[in-house]
Amino acid sequence: MMHQTSRRQFLKVSAGVGAAAMLAACAPVATEMDGGAADAMEEPIDLVVWYQDWDGANRIMGWVQPEFEKDHENVNVDLQAIGYGDLLNKMLPSIASGTEGDVMMMYTDWVVATDITRVFLDITDAAGGAAELEEKMWPAAFQAVEVPGNKVYYLPWLAGIRGAAMTVNMDHCAEAGIDYLNFGTYEEVIEAGVAMTQKNDEGKVTRSGYSIASSQYQLLWSLIWQMGGDFFDKETGVWSHDSEVGEAAAQILHDIYWVHNSVDFELFTNEYEACTQQLVSIWGNGAWTMSVMTDVADVPADNIVKPPLANAVEYVLYPQHVAGYGLSKRLAEDSAKLDAAVDFALLIVSNGALLQALDFYSGVVPSKGVYNDPGIGDVKYGLVSKRVAEGMWPHARYPQDHVAQQGPAAAEFDRAMRQEISIHDALHAMDAYLQEQEDQARERLAA
Repeated sequence: MMHQTSRRQFLKVSAGVGAAAMLAACAPVATEMDGGAADAMEEPIDLVVWYQDWDGANRIMGWVQPEFEKDHENVNVDLQAIGYGDLLNKMLPSIASGTEGDVMMMYTDWVVATDITRVFLDITDAAGGAAELEEKMWPAAFQAVEVPGNKVYYLPWLAGIRGAAMTVNMDHCAEAGIDYLNFGTYEEVIEAGVAMTQKNDEGKVTRSGYSIASSQYQLLWSLIWQMGGDFFDKETGVWSHDSEVGEAAAQILHDIYWVHNSVDFELFTNEYEACTQQLVSIWGNGAWTMSVMTDVADVPADNIVKPPLANAVEYVLYPQHVAGYGLSKRLAEDSAKLDAAVDFALLIVSNGALLQALDFYSGVVPSKGVYNDPGIGDVKYGLVSKRVAEGMWPHARYPQDHVAQQGPAAAEFDRAMRQEISIHDALHAMDAYLQEQEDQARERLAA
């Protein structure tokens, strides 16, 4: 468990040991120093927790809250479940006005355009130190946002890893004799997609063997890195998709549509819905989709890590964003509430809570410890999550840019995939937009 003994537990144990020793020596002194009386006099604490309102998070909180209250009897936890869009739109303005929750769920791409030191409280020491946390969690999960060295401003929690994981329809693979667990290269995935693609007499795709519709933008970044190139310089803030390597990486993805033809733009308008209808054999929308397909759509699914290019210079994967928890900077003025907030946040990322999550969530977690917990094989998605996490996190990388809205750039790239504009023009337009956003963000941060 990430935080097996809370501060309150430690104090209670210490008080109990001290009281026992005093009773043995002198009963009247023990009465004056009774630790129980001190606990009874503790002031009540109201702790406000904001988190995304979805069934999985509600179930996790249903386990966390009573566990927390066992050792924090004077803390009233106000759990506020907030819809994704509302939480996104509410968090930063509330922080600016000082009306935010004490413990807040967030996604790292919500705060990449900010100075995170002005958004969340530095919890490095309160959470046990950066070295200890990075020993318990994969370091890449702390690097999704630019953070001062050896400082911790959020606790990584869950990751759907769009673009770094692939989900397969197990029945489709079995019918085609595809051993998806032993893909060695990305080229083998593309070949398998071709083998599983079905077409009608007119040559139209009726089932996509491999769709990149939801993950092509994330895949582009991974491929550029694997081919020895780069698309963003963290030091100078310069974006550079429009390069020889960038065009070559984009061409690989373009050819999945137009040369290998394992997916087209007429089969579906929504890849996720197409997967629920078993119209796609392999997709990359995120490891989280496996559990939804299995439990809701009754689609037999499994997850794998995206394998490297056959000629990869370096095996690197971009896993999009990480969900995590940050603490209000206002807590620096209230040590008692800070202690409670840290304990609550650490409990959310503890083995116990994460095991609860992996019973219905098929994404990955940044915690190494939960995957070595004896109970990992007892939860529904524990072992598949372990396989993917241990295969992905050591290769994960984030550019640490400052662009919060990547959508317009992704839309330009999609136009190139549809052959509405050239790859060169798309990459040039992407760089122009991203550079403008990066420059504006850096100006704000420098002000």
